Amino acid sequence: MGFIFETFILSKTEYAKIVSEINSNYEKYQSRPFAVHMSYGIDNRAYWYYFENHGYDNYNIYMRVEM
Repeated sequence: MGFIFETFILSKTEYAKIVSEINSNYEKYQSRPFAVHMSYGIDNRAYWYYFENHGYDNYNIYMRVEM
């Protein structure tokens, strides 16, 4: 199954950081096809990362909104 939304392009460093955090907290997102993860970006600003959840370590981050 493909992604529904177009992928928001993050730097490799920021993408790795956010995916690692989502993986570490996966039990919160396990049953949700869409979710929002709150975190600091690599620029030290707070963001909401909206993503499609297609299973553990299989996410499509499609939007980043500054808090």
